Amino acid sequence: MNLQNIIDAQKELDARITQGKELAPNTFLALKVELAEFANEGRWFKHWSDNQEPRTKADSICGCIMCEHHSIPNDKNPALEEFVDAVHFFVSIANQKGWEDSLWVYEEQLDPDEFNGDLTSWFLEMDYFLSMAYIRVFTEEEEAKCKDSFGYLNNEYCFRTAWILFLNIGMNGFGFTWEQIVAAYFQKNKVNHKRQESGY
Repeated sequence: MNLQNIIDAQKELDARITQGKELAPNTFLALKVELAEFANEGRWFKHWSDNQEPRTKADSICGCIMCEHHSIPNDKNPALEEFVDAVHFFVSIANQKGWEDSLWVYEEQLDPDEFNGDLTSWFLEMDYFLSMAYIRVFTEEEEAKCKDSFGYLNNEYCFRTAWILFLNIGMNGFGFTWEQIVAAYFQKNKVNHKRQESGY
């Protein structure tokens, strides 16, 4: 799983957007919003609905007379698109905080046999660790213990844990391949650059 091209592309985009501003708090919040949008497209938690299938296809309503305003299929995958929006913000936070090393994961950490399929528990745990990465202030003793045990200070370790849980949700919970994620990331990255050019 090679992340360097994504890290570099995100740094380039972030440089255009942030222009020297401290935006980590906004980026954490934006990530949480994108994660909620991903969950909304994933639909697994919607016990009140008969349709709990993830939205992996989107129809377009055509306005032309030829198709009589029927919906026509397109190649959009709303769940993957929202997942990749969250990837942008995870990588952006890592770049802003100097936590790029925490994005690199071992293949064993994405083992499908370790994923029990309980998307709600995995999602809530991911959200917990992401919140801890931002808000928790650790003592020097806690920091030293975490660094000795895991090689990271606590906030970065919490961020890394959230990232690993997130990747497991996407890859093992939804079956996204790394190739799909990378392709969708770069497709959205182009859109984000165009948005910056147009003053989005």
